Amino acid sequence: MIKKIKRLILPRSLPLQLIGIIAAVLMFGHYLPLMLTRGIYTFSLCFKELLSFLLPFIIFAFVTTGILSFKKKAPIILALLLSLVSLSNGFVALFVYGVLSLVLPNLNTTLCPNQISTSSPLTPLFELKIPSLLGAEKVLLLAIIVGLIFSFIRSQRMEQGLSILKKGIELFFSKFFIPLLPCYILGFLLKIQYDGIFIKLFQHYSMAFFLIVSLQIAYLAWFYWLAEGFSLVRTKKSLNTALPSYVTAFSTMSSTATLPVSIPAAEKNTGNTALSHIAMPIMANIHLLGDVIGTPILTLVSMSVFLHHTPHFSEYVVFVFYFCIAMFAASGIPGGGIIVMIPVLKSLLGFTPEMISVVMTLY
Repeated sequence: MIKKIKRLILPRSLPLQLIGIIAAVLMFGHYLPLMLTRGIYTFSLCFKELLSFLLPFIIFAFVTTGILSFKKKAPIILALLLSLVSLSNGFVALFVYGVLSLVLPNLNTTLCPNQISTSSPLTPLFELKIPSLLGAEKVLLLAIIVGLIFSFIRSQRMEQGLSILKKGIELFFSKFFIPLLPCYILGFLLKIQYDGIFIKLFQHYSMAFFLIVSLQIAYLAWFYWLAEGFSLVRTKKSLNTALPSYVTAFSTMSSTATLPVSIPAAEKNTGNTALSHIAMPIMANIHLLGDVIGTPILTLVSMSVFLHHTPHFSEYVVFVFYFCIAMFAASGIPGGGIIVMIPVLKSLLGFTPEMISVVMTLY
């Protein structure tokens, strides 16, 4: 009986744990003592610093070993992967324009920057800064170069060293990161709840926010359905496997920091270890579907609210072209998707400083 109660309170399913934490924070988060809330948030920040320090090793080990497993076919796989990512980013951004053209007249959004700012945001008890050895984008490039070189020049010692590094990282995933993942996410959710961002978003930008999340979920569900040969049973199973990745990325705002969750999920769903180890670290840096859906929506809605018009399709196509290039420039920068777009928003779409402030705050 005690075991059954324990399973109800602490389910073994990681998706259920994460969904339960979100619900608990929304309902009871404001009852926690401030010091406890700050302590949990401090733990999450420290954990993220540790993960950021390890990310270069994670990316290098998985990308390099993945490329080596394809041997001389690796350049073809990489070229195909990068081409498909660019096409996917462009297609989704154009799809968003079509959806917004239909629903934008019905979105009732009135917002100013001070409406979603907070005078006393939650602060950690202390900050831990671990210097990064090398940026994620540089490590990714280095891993691709090393992998391609040793795909043609085989080195047993090199492959053995990479294998040991990869096994050590996988041990970190299974024994340390995954068990602590709910606590890792809890701190960020408590900050969002304490700062009141969720409530203010739903009050002033609820329809746009709902549209972003709905399109993300709908597009991913459709894509999984297509990938699973239109089988609803297999699609449901794959989505359940990938759900922790989505919740983690949504909570931490970093697809790169989600790699310890997304790589095993992709490996389990595809059954292809080598491809998962190449594709996930690369796509976590450049195939940013959250940005590709969220940023155009925030951009078009903000133009409608502040400028009372949206760009013509030809202007939007130019915006999408720069946007897809910017996704490569944002590689490895947490939250960098909107930062690299600021010059484009100003010069191409005529964004004012007030509009930039709103978009960045919402992002």
